[in-house]
Amino acid sequence: MSRQDQPDGQSPESLSPDQLKTYVREVMGWTAYQAQAYVAVVQDGPLEPSDIVAMTEVPQGRVYNVMGELEGEAVNVQGRQPKRYQAQHPRSLLGGKQEAFNDKADAAIAHLEQQHEIQRERRGTRHPAWVIPGISGTKRELVEGLEVAEEQVLLMEQDGKWIQSNEIRDIARIVANGVEVEVIGWSGWQDRIENLVQETEASAWVSEQVDSSFALIDGELAIMRVGQGDTGVKIEDAGSVDILRLAFEASKETATEI
Repeated sequence: MSRQDQPDGQSPESLSPDQLKTYVREVMGWTAYQAQAYVAVVQDGPLEPSDIVAMTEVPQGRVYNVMGELEGEAVNVQGRQPKRYQAQHPRSLLGGKQEAFNDKADAAIAHLEQQHEIQRERRGTRHPAWVIPGISGTKRELVEGLEVAEEQVLLMEQDGKWIQSNEIRDIARIVANGVEVEVIGWSGWQDRIENLVQETEASAWVSEQVDSSFALIDGELAIMRVGQGDTGVKIEDAGSVDILRLAFEASKETATEI
């Protein structure tokens, strides 16, 4: 595969030499010396032990032990005095590990999701609101809210940070699934709201006075940005959500529909 044909983010230049050795070490469960030696043999092999010592941090007194641990698993041996090491193909070596890593990740996700739901049910209404640190965390909660929406999403957006390409895609999907979506945005970014309407068929209004950003999901969940948007609040309290719904409806009365 040529460099031009390689997928974005997967070219050899995307990893520094130290990152590459770290990734190999973590995936294979090797020592740092083993990972350094294998990478060196892949890149410049076949190599003799003295070459490996010169190219890596493997000490002279450890090189035969290190390479002996890699023999058969990751390198093949040519000759005897001195030995010359040829690397096994990285895909055959790492490919099986990749599948194992994916299986472990899937199992962990399934287990943790189950535990997350159990813990959420245990909380009940004891803690109806909590703080979400960071704009990325708040945005992630919004995306998750859109994914579970069944009937209605009301979105009040002050500065447009929540109406970008990924959110437009998600809104288009839930509108296509029959979820009612209404958006009120500041008139300063009316072009983006018009684009939202065209691409998603959501209902939208613009207003000169939009001083907050929040999303209401099915009348049960509210996600708000606080201050400059660096912090969020997630609310699962029907009374609080209803207050925000009334504020949304009041703003809509004075806004201009797109």
